[in-house]
Amino acid sequence: MVKNILIVDDVEFNINFESEVIREFMQEQNMEIKIDTANSVEEAVALIEKNEPYDAMVIDMNLPDGPGVEIAKVALRKSEETRIAALTIYPSKYEDQRAFFDLYLRKPILPGDFKEKFARLLKISY
Repeated sequence: MVKNILIVDDVEFNINFESEVIREFMQEQNMEIKIDTANSVEEAVALIEKNEPYDAMVIDMNLPDGPGVEIAKVALRKSEETRIAALTIYPSKYEDQRAFFDLYLRKPILPGDFKEKFARLLKISY
């Protein structure tokens, strides 16, 4: 079964890092993966609306065209099964939005920590 993942970040380096770590992790788990990426709220919402529901999402909380929580709201309206991680420097700043996210990832994040949190997001032993 292919896992569909969406990564949303306005920094290309972060998208590349997150994509590479997720690909490596999924390969270690012998799982197939399809990763879509977006650089803005608008782009992410368009992908969510056009595609099947994502299994998991990693969303930067501070995007140029709006807050990441707006993406989470759209995704959860489409499927409550989507697992969503918020990526931020200041997790405590977004405590009031906790209901929309399964976990928070604090920037900067090391590859090993990212894999561990991503495993938890997908409910996979790691």
